[in-house]
Amino acid sequence: MTMNIIEVDKLSKVYDGVPAVDRVSFNVKPGEVVGFVGLNGAGKSTTINTMLGFLQPSSGYVKLFGQLVLPQSAHKTHEDIGFASGDMSLFENLTGSQYFKFVTKQFSLKDSTRLDALIDKLDPDLGKKIHDLSRGNRQKIALIAAFMMSPKLVILDEPSSGLDPLMQQVFIDLVREESAKGTTVFMSSHYLNEVTDVCSRILLIRDGKLIKDMLTAELTRGGGKIVKLISKKEIQLPANSKLLRSENENDKFETDFVFKGKVGELQNWMASLYGLIDITIVDHDKESAFEDLYALEIKDV
Repeated sequence: MTMNIIEVDKLSKVYDGVPAVDRVSFNVKPGEVVGFVGLNGAGKSTTINTMLGFLQPSSGYVKLFGQLVLPQSAHKTHEDIGFASGDMSLFENLTGSQYFKFVTKQFSLKDSTRLDALIDKLDPDLGKKIHDLSRGNRQKIALIAAFMMSPKLVILDEPSSGLDPLMQQVFIDLVREESAKGTTVFMSSHYLNEVTDVCSRILLIRDGKLIKDMLTAELTRGGGKIVKLISKKEIQLPANSKLLRSENENDKFETDFVFKGKVGELQNWMASLYGLIDITIVDHDKESAFEDLYALEIKDV
C-alpha cells in the first residue's frame, strides 16, 4: 500500500475561540498535483503554515512522508520539501546571487545544473539586493529556491502572486515539468486557470472548512451546459435549468440558460420545441462553475 506524501487529519487551528481551520482532513498521494482553492481568509495559508510546522495545531495532526509534523521537529521533514509563498521573507540585504550561494552552501549542493536551468527559465534580477527588487522578481527568487534542490514535495502558497501573465505561464509550465518527473505538488492559488491547468485534484475551503475534494475534470463537467437559443415564441425552460437572459426583439425570443440535467433530457426537451430558429450549446465556463461550487452550503464533516 502506497504511503501518502501528505496526511492531514481533523486539523484545527483556533484563535481567540474562532477556528481559522476547522477539522480539515485530506490525503495527497505521491506524484499528485493538488490545488487548494478558497477566498482570502478561507484558511489556506493557516492550513499550509500548520502543515509545515510553522504553527502548532489546536487539534488534529499533519504527517509528511509518514512523519508527524510538529514545530520543534519540522526541520527533519523539510529536507525533502520545497516551499514558496506570495509574501515570503527572504534575506533582504543579500542580492539574488548571494542568496542562492547561501542556499547552495546550506544544503551542500554540488551540482548547479538544476539551479542554472531555473535561473534561465525564470530570469530573475540577481544583481540587486532583494529588498530593492520588484515583487515579481522577489517571487521568482522564492520559486527558484523552492525547486532548486529537486524536492520530492513542493508546497506553494499563492506562488504566482506578483508575476506578470507571461511569467505565470512559465510557472505553470514549470509545475507541469515537475509533475512529469513524479514530484508531488500542493499549491494554493487565487487563479483558477492556474489550478485547472496543472492540478489533478481541487480542494475547496471556505470559512476554515473543507467543503469539496474533487477531480479537476469534474469542475467543468459538473458545471453543466450554457444553452443559447432563438425562437419564434417564448419558451418554458426544462427542469434543472437556471435562466441567465431572456429578451424579445423583432418578434424573436432570445433565451440563455444553464442546464445541469442529463444530456438526454435536454435532447428530448429540444425535440419538443416549436418555432426554434437557432441554438448554441457550450460548456459552462470554469469560473462560473467554481462560483456555483463555492456557493454550496457548508456541511458538517
